[in-house]
Amino acid sequence: MYDFTTLRPRRGIGASKWQPLERAGVADPDVIPFSIADMDLMTAPEIISALREAAEFGVYGYTSMDEAYRSAVAGWMRRRHGWEIQPGWIINAFGVVHAVGQAVQAFTQPGEGVIFQTPAYPPFLRILQATGRTPLSNPLLRGEQGYTLDFEALEALCARPDAKLLLFCSPHNPTGRVWSEEELRRVADICARNGVLLFSDEIHFDFIAPGHRHTVLATLDEQTRDNCIVGTSASKTFNLAGLSTANIIIPNDTLRRRFRAKTDGYTGGYTGYFGLTATRTAYEKGEAWLDALLVHLEGNFRLCREFLAQRFPSAWVAPWEGTYLLWADFSCLGLTPEEQERFMRDEAGLFLDEGYIFDREGAGFERMVLACPRLQLERALERLDQAAARRGLPR
Repeated sequence: MYDFTTLRPRRGIGASKWQPLERAGVADPDVIPFSIADMDLMTAPEIISALREAAEFGVYGYTSMDEAYRSAVAGWMRRRHGWEIQPGWIINAFGVVHAVGQAVQAFTQPGEGVIFQTPAYPPFLRILQATGRTPLSNPLLRGEQGYTLDFEALEALCARPDAKLLLFCSPHNPTGRVWSEEELRRVADICARNGVLLFSDEIHFDFIAPGHRHTVLATLDEQTRDNCIVGTSASKTFNLAGLSTANIIIPNDTLRRRFRAKTDGYTGGYTGYFGLTATRTAYEKGEAWLDALLVHLEGNFRLCREFLAQRFPSAWVAPWEGTYLLWADFSCLGLTPEEQERFMRDEAGLFLDEGYIFDREGAGFERMVLACPRLQLERALERLDQAAARRGLPR
């Protein structure tokens, strides 16, 4: 009953994901980007209808959350994640990345250390560099079955007197790990014992593969709840990133006041009229669409895994646990990261996020967004196979 087959090309409308194609002069309609993490799928029809009605109202003045909006967010957290939140815990932001910057400014000082796991979402490092904080990298450990946290190294980093904040990605971008409750408890305990605040970026938390379960960090226990900030948004789940609306949930009153004290300098206390409308509608009426989307994404991942196993048997593919991201090691091609990027772009016609942008642990990897029509994904994989065959690359 939902359309996951129609592709809406986004050339010429300022879409960040599609602009590389425009700059490269790519006219082939079968070539679409698989890079920036938004979907090339239309959002839920209920949201489209609500936005159309909101547009026809014709008055788009300053807007902020009302009680109906807060109730919709709280209802989603309760139904989908088993998290009972108070409406007053919610603070609006223009995006989770935006809120990360706000938290870094609110809870750390220039020169102080901020911990993050690598490979890491690139904006984390950019924020720390721009604000003069000290980046403290805690590389994940990779095994044949996937990635795990290096708890010994994390303990050492948190014990540093300058370490004040941990930026924790859950589920993890780009690897797709869905952390177990036991892993989360160990992280939370290490941070609590060392006085390190947790910012849990859970923007991908609605995309969980069958057989896995996401645990919101703040639900572990009272101690963890009072030592964390949880960043959420409907932007990934319902493809609303261009509407710039996120919900930052902070149960601890003191932390919430400190975070809010920075709000005037970041948002002025207002949020986008259309973003609030879309988010409320998504959380009130979008569950059936999301459930159907998850089935579509599972099929796309299965397609990629089976294709790569047959055509690129030496490529290592991270197990799909969460997010809508494929994370695969193509170092088997025998190319340098720069050569691999040119090959993917210029010969295979694939516009991907190159692994090296996620720090040195990502060299040789590619991140591919699977939230797209299946036909376009199939065509992209065939182009990759044909390009590798033309070059005679090892596979």
